[in-house]
Amino acid sequence: MKNLSNIYLKKHQDTYKSFQLNKGESIAVYKDEPLELFLLVFQDNVHVKIDLKEPQASCQIHCVYLMGEQQKVQICLDVNHEAKQTKSVQLIRGIATHQSEMKFDGIIRMPQDSQKCIGIQNHRAILLSDKATVQSTPELEIYADDVQCTHGSAIGPLDKEQVFYLTSRGIEEKQAYYLLLSSFLNDLLPLEVQSIAMACLHDYI
Repeated sequence: MKNLSNIYLKKHQDTYKSFQLNKGESIAVYKDEPLELFLLVFQDNVHVKIDLKEPQASCQIHCVYLMGEQQKVQICLDVNHEAKQTKSVQLIRGIATHQSEMKFDGIIRMPQDSQKCIGIQNHRAILLSDKATVQSTPELEIYADDVQCTHGSAIGPLDKEQVFYLTSRGIEEKQAYYLLLSSFLNDLLPLEVQSIAMACLHDYI
C-alpha cells in the first residue's frame, strides 16, 4: 500500500484548493459563504467539526477513504446546526482490504430552536477482504420537531455477479475490479484528486 498523506480540499470559486485541517478546531459557516469540503483519507484519524452559525448557512462534505494493510483509522464528521433553516450533507465512500479497520462516526446536531433544518448523511463501503472491517455509527442529536434528517449506511463485498458479467465479456478480472471500484468512487472524486485515487486502486486488486 502506498504511504500517502491525507488530502483535504476546500472549494473556492468552483475550484478545490488544499486547506489545513487543524485538530480540535471548529469551522464556522455563514449563509453568504457555503462550505464545500473534500477529504481523501489514506491514514491518520480525521475529525471535522462544523458549526452552521446563521439561517441558510450550508455545508457539504464529500469523503473517500482507502484502507489497506493493518491500518486502523477513525473518521468523525460532526455538524452542529446552530441556527434554523440550515442544511448539511455528508457523503462518504470507502474501500477496505487486507486487515484494515475503519470506524466512521457521522454526527448531526439539531438543538430545539433549530427548526426547518435539513441533514443528510450517506455512507457506503466495499470490503475486499474477509479480514477487513468497517463500522459506521450515525449519531443524531435532534431536539427540534420540524426538520428533515436522513442517514444510511451500506457495507459489504463487491458484487461477484458484476465481476462475472464483465469477465464474461472478455475483460480481465483485475480490470473488471478496477472498473467497478473506480465507478463506485468517481461520483465523489473532484478532478484534482482523481488520478491519485485511481492509481491507488491498483494496490487493492
